[in-house]
Amino acid sequence: MLMNRHVTFLCGRGGVCTLGAIVANYRGDQSKRDFFLGLFLELAEERELPAGPEEGGFGMSYDLLYGRAGFLWAALFLNRYLGQGTVPDHLLSPIVAAILAGGRVGAADHEACPLLYRFHGTRFWGAANGLAGILYVLLHFPLSEEDVKDVQGTLRYMMSNRFPNSGNYPCSEGNPRDKLVQWAHGATGMAITLAKASQVFPKERDFREAAIEAGEVVWKSGLVKKVGLADGVAGNAYAFLSLYRLTGDVVYEERAKAFASYLCRDAIELVNMTSQETEHDYSLFRGLAGPVCLWFDLVSPVDSKFPGYEI
Repeated sequence: MLMNRHVTFLCGRGGVCTLGAIVANYRGDQSKRDFFLGLFLELAEERELPAGPEEGGFGMSYDLLYGRAGFLWAALFLNRYLGQGTVPDHLLSPIVAAILAGGRVGAADHEACPLLYRFHGTRFWGAANGLAGILYVLLHFPLSEEDVKDVQGTLRYMMSNRFPNSGNYPCSEGNPRDKLVQWAHGATGMAITLAKASQVFPKERDFREAAIEAGEVVWKSGLVKKVGLADGVAGNAYAFLSLYRLTGDVVYEERAKAFASYLCRDAIELVNMTSQETEHDYSLFRGLAGPVCLWFDLVSPVDSKFPGYEI
């Protein structure tokens, strides 16, 4: 596992080291805590992470699932549970700068959007491999006035290019197919990212309004055919929990409970009907572990967090 070339929380060495350090810390095992933390800090020294486009830094992607945003998320998670500064700013700031610089270069041929990124040649918008996930991570870091302008401008570009009939968000730049409403692609991931933007920029009311509108898209689209966090009912329910924490409106708690109730009744049957890869049946993002996290979070919705996304 540790030989995996990826360094992110969800799909690489970063997640192994992060969870190892946090679990060891909870157990009071200082030696193992330091061991895993040391491995993580070694990852932070990898030259590709802070390499900006002017240094040829396009070898590593920028997305949450496999790229630099995913490494930064792991660092934020460590700092959340082991204390601020556990992963110091001088290691993280150059990576943030590289992501912003890469986005500006990626949008150089685009007049309306300040930041754009390619993943395997496609400019994705979703949380897993695209703009929603990258912007969500950037919103956790101190940003210059220019950086704020570009992050806000990118969000507003996305908001202005929703599908006019449904209000849903495209999967990728220029994609006309209005089909997916899930965390990985579409309104679900955007609802959570916009809710974070509303918290970071409370005076910018349009982010709050757009987050609420994205939540309406998730509700009106109804129950999807899968159970997991990435593309299923559990992930969509977390959009409501995010809006509940943002607004305090109990309607969102009730909507999350409605989705969770459906999963209590039909999750196993739904997995059996839709899964062709049994190794994912119990996984966090594509299987039954996602609904289990949702059920636990509904015990205290105000403390809920989308696993691997919200911090």
